[in-house]
Amino acid sequence: MKLFCLLFFLIGFFYPSIQSHAIADGKTHKDIKQLEQRIKKLESERKNSQLNNISTATGLSRSFNPAINLNGLLLGTYNSEGNDNSSQSNKTGLSVQEMELQLAGNVDSWFRVQSTFSMEGTETFGLEELVGSGLITNNLSLQVGKFFAPMGKHNQLHTHAQPFVATPVSNEMVLGEEGLKEIGFGANYLLPFSFFSEINLQILEGENEDLFASTVNDGFAYLTRSANSFDLSDETTMDANLAYAFGDNSLSGTYKTTEVLGVDIRFKHKPLGREAYRTTIWQSEFLTSTREQIKTGFYTYLQQQFSKHWWAQGRYSHSYQQSDRSDQNQYSLALSYFPSEFLETKLEYTHLNQYAADENQLFLRFNFTLGAHKGHSY
Repeated sequence: MKLFCLLFFLIGFFYPSIQSHAIADGKTHKDIKQLEQRIKKLESERKNSQLNNISTATGLSRSFNPAINLNGLLLGTYNSEGNDNSSQSNKTGLSVQEMELQLAGNVDSWFRVQSTFSMEGTETFGLEELVGSGLITNNLSLQVGKFFAPMGKHNQLHTHAQPFVATPVSNEMVLGEEGLKEIGFGANYLLPFSFFSEINLQILEGENEDLFASTVNDGFAYLTRSANSFDLSDETTMDANLAYAFGDNSLSGTYKTTEVLGVDIRFKHKPLGREAYRTTIWQSEFLTSTREQIKTGFYTYLQQQFSKHWWAQGRYSHSYQQSDRSDQNQYSLALSYFPSEFLETKLEYTHLNQYAADENQLFLRFNFTLGAHKGHSY
């Protein structure tokens, strides 16, 4: 009887804990089942995603298909001078300033290609840029093709990415109307510093008629550039670059080798917490070259974002050539509206003083991007 009472007491004492353990064990088992089901579902989704990235027609991964982008610039212009000259570049009227078709994608896991086909107006269509690039190491990358040489900042921009409709007279004077755009080979090396610092070396064909245009087959041009970017604070960044190029021009006399020097500096300020509504950019660039004569020029501009979609900007540009001691002064004011990153409307006024004559220009440009949109270079 005493033994029966003892067993009854032990069962009554331990039963609640045994029952709770069984319930907890059952709950754990249920949780494990749910996790297994979720894992199987994720694996199935991953396999379906991989299958969807395979083209049934080619058996190739869609991740290597090129991104396609179409950019259009529609321009209305008023010019106070030269309205009796139909061949004038910035003439009064309506025009398609430029259309650009861009294709970019990975050839494989190592090599990437970007190409740009442009059409100025509605007639001439051709290759503007074809660049292949590959990362050799974490610090070294290679570049080959036809590209905008990194002589200053403005020269590297496609037309739709330029901050003003009118090209600065400093760039037109020193680098020519088409800028420094060459077939070549380059290498970029990222220096192991605490801030961004990169050395760029390039061998160029040297076809630019305003700078090189050598008549010999081995008359290449060579370019080196030091690019540096510093964080002055959490809100302000400074960008400072120095570029130097030289090459044969097949001319006799003092300047049989053309030399080009470019220096640019940029400050960008974005107040914390207001990055989407307030941005201030100040940029300046100096260029000089020697080919038959010395040509120099510079520009400086200020851009101010004063709301989410609105920018105001102003620029002064100056150029000078030694031969006739003539100079040009250019003043530009612009107001831009960006409803999105794919659309821009810009109203711009430019006053040009050259060769003792004044010219007033008014531009209204509509700029759109259709398709994949690559971020612009800083």
